[in-house]
Amino acid sequence: MPSAPILDRGERAERARAARREEILAAARRVFAARGFRGTTIADIAEDAGIALGTIYLYFPSKDAILCALSERFGELMAQAGGRAPVGPTLAATVYHRIARIFASCAANRDLVRLVVVNADPGTEIQRRMRAAEDMRDRPMVRELARSIDAGLVRSCDPVIATRLINGVVSMAVYQAFVLGDGEQADEFRDACAEMITAYLQPASGTVGGR
Repeated sequence: MPSAPILDRGERAERARAARREEILAAARRVFAARGFRGTTIADIAEDAGIALGTIYLYFPSKDAILCALSERFGELMAQAGGRAPVGPTLAATVYHRIARIFASCAANRDLVRLVVVNADPGTEIQRRMRAAEDMRDRPMVRELARSIDAGLVRSCDPVIATRLINGVVSMAVYQAFVLGDGEQADEFRDACAEMITAYLQPASGTVGGR
């Protein structure tokens, strides 16, 4: 049975590699939060992580690649927060629960909010990669909106455009609450964001329901 130990060693190696990658990302979050993205070097991240400088390059080719990985992590957190919220008895309740979960996740990851929003330079390779990742994450919401439109639960509209508009409203509310603001008015921005999205999605013949 020679193959079992080999598989075990391979699994251990993969787990060790995944753990080291997480250590690097955690160190990068700490250093980026303390010094800013542009004020941080790969050497700073290596020092915080307690590893050799060359080790980081085995996992990430550049500082931009680390930022992209953290951006993808942030996107995953947002997708999980919005996608797992329960469906409420009304459109307004469903929207509110999802926006509330997104805002709670942003409040718990303010460093990622600031890092991703402030350092996403238009037209760069990292921004293109972030946009492609967002498009992938948007697909479940596009499908859900399309089903809701067909069922008459949501106003007739292009689900792709609606998804981008909704994400834009949420992004701006998060930016105002956690980047320009210190989070103290997060509840107000959350509620206003939910109300705007509900009003936009409400079928023309319906009325905005309560929570």
